[in-house]
Amino acid sequence: MRRKTFEVLFEPKSGMLELVVSPCLWRSGWYFFLSVGLFTGVVSNIWFSEMPLSVRFAIIIATVIISGTALSLYGFLLHGILETFGALTGDPKGLICVLGYTTLPFLILTPLALFSGRLGLHGILPLICVVIAGFLWMLYLLVHSLQVVYLIDFARAGVAVLFSLFLLGIVFLLPWKIGFELLLRHIS
Repeated sequence: MRRKTFEVLFEPKSGMLELVVSPCLWRSGWYFFLSVGLFTGVVSNIWFSEMPLSVRFAIIIATVIISGTALSLYGFLLHGILETFGALTGDPKGLICVLGYTTLPFLILTPLALFSGRLGLHGILPLICVVIAGFLWMLYLLVHSLQVVYLIDFARAGVAVLFSLFLLGIVFLLPWKIGFELLLRHIS
């Protein structure tokens, strides 16, 4: 299992191919909860240390549930976009299986989040850099997983990922922008 994790993180082309061939939905879910849970746990336990333990635990549970739901829906969105782009019909179950492995960079970056939390207020910038690095690494692994599941090239998979992120940005950010502009018009 350690070798498979290493190949997914550092040799994603061969590692993702092996994951799609073998059924790994439960193991993928385990890695997702381990990665997101530990990263969120470290960040919330350091940055919200003044809060009661029940509040910090609620933050961890809410983050993992929201992230798991969003990741599953994102997998189905990618599957639909790729079929619209004319890619070969892939295996949505295989894509959902592989998506759990794409969060593994956050497990690797958890010690850096711990270090940035120990710096106090000076650690906010390093924490933001760690989150951005984990997100970019996750997108890189996601593009490789699309290559394997849908048998397309890297550039086309990258375009599909960027287009799907653009759609998600519209869905999540546009209502906030409209509401903020209406609030500003109401105030002035």
